[in-house]
Amino acid sequence: MAEGVAWKLSDIIKNEKEFYKIIKEIEKDSAKLDKQFESLTPNISVKDFKKIIQFNEELGEKFSRLGTYVALIGATNTKSQQVMKYQPLLDKLGVEVGDKERPIFHWIQGLEVRGKKGLDEKNAKRLFKELKDHEYNLHDGRKKAKHTLQEDTEKIIHRKDINGTEALTELYSKIATNFTYNLKIPGKKEIVLDNQEKLKKYVYSKEKAERKAAYEALFTPYKNNKETLFTIYAAIVKDWVMEQELRKYETPISVKNTRNQLSDEVIKTLLKVCRKNRTVFQDFFKIKAKELGMKKLSRTDLYAPVAKLDKKYTFKESREIVDKVFTNFHKGFADRANILWSKGHIDSHPQANKRSGAFCMSITGDIPPYVLLNFTGTERDVSTMAHELGHAIHDLYTKDLPHSVSHASTPLCETASTFGEMLLFEELCKSASKKERKILLMDKIADSYAAIMRQTYFVLFEIEAHNKLPKGMTEEELSNLWLKGLKEQFGDSVDVPDNFKYEWSYIPHIFDYPFYCYSYSFGELLSLALYAQFRKEGKSFIPKLERILSAGGSKDPEKLLKAEGFDISKAEFWESGFSVIKDWLKELKQL
Repeated sequence: MAEGVAWKLSDIIKNEKEFYKIIKEIEKDSAKLDKQFESLTPNISVKDFKKIIQFNEELGEKFSRLGTYVALIGATNTKSQQVMKYQPLLDKLGVEVGDKERPIFHWIQGLEVRGKKGLDEKNAKRLFKELKDHEYNLHDGRKKAKHTLQEDTEKIIHRKDINGTEALTELYSKIATNFTYNLKIPGKKEIVLDNQEKLKKYVYSKEKAERKAAYEALFTPYKNNKETLFTIYAAIVKDWVMEQELRKYETPISVKNTRNQLSDEVIKTLLKVCRKNRTVFQDFFKIKAKELGMKKLSRTDLYAPVAKLDKKYTFKESREIVDKVFTNFHKGFADRANILWSKGHIDSHPQANKRSGAFCMSITGDIPPYVLLNFTGTERDVSTMAHELGHAIHDLYTKDLPHSVSHASTPLCETASTFGEMLLFEELCKSASKKERKILLMDKIADSYAAIMRQTYFVLFEIEAHNKLPKGMTEEELSNLWLKGLKEQFGDSVDVPDNFKYEWSYIPHIFDYPFYCYSYSFGELLSLALYAQFRKEGKSFIPKLERILSAGGSKDPEKLLKAEGFDISKAEFWESGFSVIKDWLKELKQL
């Protein structure tokens, strides 16, 4: 579209010649890693140790440039021949370099490797304290040493993941991508659709019959392939649990918690508070039923439009609105967002073969992140722009950190993005009429439901599935477990048709990234709690937020937040996030 923008990837890799040049550089760097390992002794000088860490940082940046370049090409052209050619090279190189780096990292963890005694605690403290940005992560790595296996075992697992579980998730994706959907709307000619995106518009239809038909069409191919999809999911779960036991993690979810640098107790508290507050959204669904003139919603009515804002936004207007919102909050936010516009790091509109959705991808500290949008002019598209630019702002706050610690743990990654959405929401509400404000509130609460409660119940399902599947479980039992969770989630506010029992097989995250989804609940509630504090403190709150964002992954998330007055180990903190939603619900009832 004429008003849109397309990104230029030459800031990452200029051309194919440079791509292969960096490949060659990494191959040469890989050969140096053996010598680095041989040079390791407990009394190594700080200067030499810093050189090793810096060398690995530079190696990581080269991999990041190659990997993101290929990913971004694929995002705008899902049929790219370049991606098909480049990706196997990167996978092979990743295995080779991983084999060389592994003994160095094991030694730093304090483990004996190839007959070489690991780094002792006294010398670890001596060396790490001179690398302030790395200090937390280096010590954290030593704590995780108890979960590290022998070098040869780790080699096997690395290869097994690439050719085993990763192949299974790719197989799942290919099966689901090839589904066709037979939409049978009563009184109309049957429509055959070849992808979910075309089907999803009927899920949001004003007509109840169309919504019901859309869900029946959606779940039919999943139901018809349930045994195959169950076999894939069961294999992924069993692999995860087997490795969890080998690595001596307490529970399957502990694996994800440890990777996220969060304690099991923090996540237990988060999930418990979310489960307790399911009645907040149940109340919302009862209000929505009244607005739609129904006694009770069916699960097929969940995304039924109550009304739509008539306003459509041009791309230029959207940019101006988001820029105004960020500028009014803090000029530093707006300045960072504008870097992406000036550098040509945004791809804005839908195109043939472009992937759906939106994302922000960080590269290195020297290369500003890239944002993909699929802008069509709706209020939701404006919100998405604020969200993804929020991610970019977060990345730019950490640009001076070493590459390996520049990215916050996944749950904290949603902080600036969701905060940006909140700033936009408040701005849109200021100029809204009573009717428009009601619509904005209903959309906002619905979005919070999707980000918090829906994701929470994905994870609660996974906890039970990872416990029960390795002990023996049928597909029917797994499907009934999902249905049980849905009925608890909605209570008496929503009727759940039996065909929703197959919905688990439609959720790619539980196949691709077990236990990932609590990051959405965590990020949404964290941002709501921070926003509630901002409303109390005003501009004096901004330095707190900047310190949180600037830390990236260089500090313990729990200690980082606690230093700014936010104790995520306490149920009261998570309740403060829900208090914002309860205020919205109270206002909605009044409207």
